[in-house]
Amino acid sequence: MGGNSRAAKVAWAVAWLIVAYLVALVVSAQAAEIQPAGAQAIQQVFQKVAPSVVAIRAQGRDAISGSQTRIIERGSGVIISQDGKVLTAAYLVHGMDEISVEFPGGVKVSARVVTSEPAAADLALLQLDRVPAGSTVSPVADSNTVQLKERILIVGAPSMLPRSLSVGSISARWAPNTAYRTMPLAEFCQADATIDAGNSGGPMFNMKGEVIGIVSQNISAGDKKDGQGFVVTSNTARHMLLEKTSTWSGLAQAPGVVQGSGIVKASCSATSSRSC
Repeated sequence: MGGNSRAAKVAWAVAWLIVAYLVALVVSAQAAEIQPAGAQAIQQVFQKVAPSVVAIRAQGRDAISGSQTRIIERGSGVIISQDGKVLTAAYLVHGMDEISVEFPGGVKVSARVVTSEPAAADLALLQLDRVPAGSTVSPVADSNTVQLKERILIVGAPSMLPRSLSVGSISARWAPNTAYRTMPLAEFCQADATIDAGNSGGPMFNMKGEVIGIVSQNISAGDKKDGQGFVVTSNTARHMLLEKTSTWSGLAQAPGVVQGSGIVKASCSATSSRSC
């Protein structure tokens, strides 16, 4: 009788061990599924928005500092309308004589500055001379909807390199004339994503693939606090650039493919006197 009791206890113990092992396997499998799912979502957003991110190369004199030295600036931008409007940082293009916008496929198109706010917000709006066929547009979102801890993507177009991706979250929002009084009209989102020099002028996206900010070189490259980057909000761009030029209507549409053709190439061998 005692032997049967001990055998039963051993059997129950073995059964519980098997159950615990199976539960551990299930939990481990679920955890493994969750992580790739998040990574997959980020990859899907990146693939969706990357074609709208362009490389910008501008040649001219340094209008911001007043120097007559010929320079080249390089950075990023994002196409926000089907007629070829591009948002970028003002320091890249303000006062420049020649502006070339390079698409992911290598097509280069010249552009001109529609309006620029180099001091108040480091933002500029460009107009492409022509819109290449197959170009992708990213919609501009209402940045007032951005929440703290919200996941974001910063995409750039470094010179001679594929599109770069930094992933992080929103850690703070700053009203105009608070975080940076040298740019009194700009509202900022503070993010913990890595911001490299090639991201200057490039977009910050939410997980819907909408533009919610533009990276400012003046802040993100030269004045980081504890690894945090500061990005000018899309609403600042909307109020200071888009509404001024009556281009806001139709910009916040679903991403689409643009019809058109034509390539205008520009080149220069000078080197820049400013970091970019």
